[in-house]
Amino acid sequence: MYRLQIENILILSGSNVFFDRALESSLKAQAQALFARKHEEAFFLSCPETDITPIVQGAKALAQRFKKMLVLGIGGSALGTIAAIQALPLQAKERQVVVLSNLDPFTVGETLDRFDPHDTVVCCVTKSGSTVETLVQTEVFAEKIYDSFGRRGLEERLVIITDPDSGPARRIARSLGCLSFDVPPKLGGRYSVLSAVGLFPLAFAGVDCTSLVQGASKVFGTAEASLRMERPLDHPSLFSALVHASMFSSKSVRVLWAYGDRLQGFVQWFCQLWAESLGKDGRGQTPVGAIGSTDQHSLLQLFIGGPDDKCYTFLTLGNPRHDLVVPLDPLLDEAIQEFAGKTVFECFDALRMGTMAALLEKGLPVVRIHIPNLDATALGALFAHFELETALSGFLLGLNPFDQPGVEAGKAFAHGLLGRADKAHFGLVARKLLGEEKDG
Repeated sequence: MYRLQIENILILSGSNVFFDRALESSLKAQAQALFARKHEEAFFLSCPETDITPIVQGAKALAQRFKKMLVLGIGGSALGTIAAIQALPLQAKERQVVVLSNLDPFTVGETLDRFDPHDTVVCCVTKSGSTVETLVQTEVFAEKIYDSFGRRGLEERLVIITDPDSGPARRIARSLGCLSFDVPPKLGGRYSVLSAVGLFPLAFAGVDCTSLVQGASKVFGTAEASLRMERPLDHPSLFSALVHASMFSSKSVRVLWAYGDRLQGFVQWFCQLWAESLGKDGRGQTPVGAIGSTDQHSLLQLFIGGPDDKCYTFLTLGNPRHDLVVPLDPLLDEAIQEFAGKTVFECFDALRMGTMAALLEKGLPVVRIHIPNLDATALGALFAHFELETALSGFLLGLNPFDQPGVEAGKAFAHGLLGRADKAHFGLVARKLLGEEKDG
């Protein structure tokens, strides 16, 4: 049993967890190599060092004029924001942030029908500036703004977060003169939540972004310190990277099981991070998200009785509602007496403990990450922990955790199908592969 703690993150590993001794011998060197690239492709490590004052001030200024923000983004441009909004529900009650993270025409249409440009600012987020989904969304909502307020309305009600120099979104920002922020070119989208990508909409929502960044900074700072002290295994994120890299080949599925509805968005954020970073070169470990105790009734049978090809990471939270207690004198049935006088959290946590015990009894590898108090600092630390764990796992496994060639291939086919001249060949190939070649 391993027990490691940093700030608000407590990691407990079951006795069935092991790590590869060969990987252990290279842990320090690979971690040092990763941190040596903090101003290059591992730029996410530098995010907490950036001055966020202009981002926060810009968001707060808009929050004085508008009640709502509609964020238009996809993947890494949206999932981190969604995760934080769900995890920290005590945002400013008078303001609302909605994230449109898919191009489903039904959802886009429903959102457009409810969209009121009088009290809503639109935030377009695209790292490259050329993301199909985001440009289409932005054009649709820009038209409604323009119809009500003209070009001046677009300047006042559109914010663009994109590449500092190139791409259609940057050209739009320059043409309109609207508020804009940069996505550092070396920062991968799925690692970008602690940049303007996530911080701007979160600051608008009233999230304490300073604490969020400080939580992340402490994780990265203590990791570097552990390397200087020659004690990398004492750091939870470095230790966890070693554990999960060791199981990468033997376990084809990694389950992240969060016991807290507030972490549902976080689980989705992690699934993209893990899959897109490490699924390449014919290798990979499929991330599966689960929410307790709901998925005890949908997935646990497979986990217990199915193939032994999974490792499990549990995310657990402290009790957020000590006042929620099952009545001492049940009204409905004598069977409820079992729970009488107990808090709802005690019942919920017993279900979690039972699930973990059942997995451990089967000899399955289980790691638990406990967050006693899920505030902005803890959430920032949690983001940083998984970013560091993922990137370092890639280094340990000899995989590049920062590219996504498979995603780029899909984009090329889509552009070809949509008629982009320099991608015409991809359109023809796609139609042939799909059996949808045009007649004549």
